[in-house]
Amino acid sequence: MNSIYFETYGCTTNRADTDVMKGIVEEAEFELACSPDEADFVVINTCTVIDKTEKRMLRRIRELSDKNLIVAGCLASAQPEVIRNIDKSIEILPPSEVGDLLSHVGGTTCFDKWSAPSNLDGVIGRVQIADGCLGNCSYCITKKARGELESSPVELVLQKIEELVFKGAKEIQLTAQDTAAYGKDIESDLPTLIDNIMGLEGDFRVRVGMMNPFSIKGMENEILNMYQHNRIYNFLHLPLQSGSNKILKKMGRPYTQDYYLDFAGKYKEKVGGVLSTDVIAGFPNETQQDFNETISTIKKLEPDIINITRYSPRPGTKASEKNEIKSSEKKERSKRLTKLRKKYGKQNKKPLIGSKRSVLVTKPGKKDTYIGRDKNYNPVVIKNNVSIGQEVEIEIDDYTFAYLEGRKTNP
Repeated sequence: MNSIYFETYGCTTNRADTDVMKGIVEEAEFELACSPDEADFVVINTCTVIDKTEKRMLRRIRELSDKNLIVAGCLASAQPEVIRNIDKSIEILPPSEVGDLLSHVGGTTCFDKWSAPSNLDGVIGRVQIADGCLGNCSYCITKKARGELESSPVELVLQKIEELVFKGAKEIQLTAQDTAAYGKDIESDLPTLIDNIMGLEGDFRVRVGMMNPFSIKGMENEILNMYQHNRIYNFLHLPLQSGSNKILKKMGRPYTQDYYLDFAGKYKEKVGGVLSTDVIAGFPNETQQDFNETISTIKKLEPDIINITRYSPRPGTKASEKNEIKSSEKKERSKRLTKLRKKYGKQNKKPLIGSKRSVLVTKPGKKDTYIGRDKNYNPVVIKNNVSIGQEVEIEIDDYTFAYLEGRKTNP
């Protein structure tokens, strides 16, 4: 019996692709190996979102090149030539072809990506609802890797969720390059999909993945109303990228600072959950005034989470041809953003000290702790013994900028 080892990097969508590949090989009765040395085949699911990540991927591919290696993910799709430069015998498996994995390991069965079986990661089930996007961001290589928007049919999304819940999923993560774009190619939309999901039976919660501000336009109220379902985590991942309208235009992101602040403000008022955002530091031609506008916008937002990326040029993107900011300046701007990340992460968690929160336990933590999520998707470190998949009441007694800590009441 052949065995396969999987190694995954990057976003939740990549992890959902790996879950599909694992589901396929398990159905074909292959073994899942615990290390590359124990495996007949090695699959590395790659990310290439920034230059630093690409270099890390290439280094790891070289380390594994003496194996029967299959390179999947965005690097395989966007830059196959850099993989072939390492070794022409390496198999390449773009994201659109994950259903064909078995043909690379001596099997014969091929699956449609949307209907292929998925592996369950503990009590977490990931469901990719769409691939590609409608955006044309000038810095983004993921568009090259994933292409135009292709949404999974509603019935197949529902079928996959039912299968995962049957297997024991307690948390369903809906993922895409842009979940708010879902359905725009098949005469549907994200709020309609959520309504359908809420009609399914089972004890599970749903986390909706990243959505772009420009894809929300025209259905703002429907998106906000989505969070009224009690099984939806009150969690909004809405990338800002820049607070300067001039830079947003250069980025190819068709919204303004005011639009972003207005929608984020309504979310905080009507939903009151966690707000996560992304910011790029040092985009080409970003002046100090442009960056100060980003800082000002962040101070108005006071987000719970700020994901910070220093701009790096990606091959084949429009922004890579522009005047680049000095590395030292990008580093300095990133440091300023990091201070705000820690400040607002702590500020927003401090009022929760002493509160009792219902927490879904999702995985083991370090040193005899467990990790769970509250209704707002705050990570909670649980310091006494609980069961994975259980929903427990936790009294919060400490915090960092990144997570809460607490103990089960009446243990």
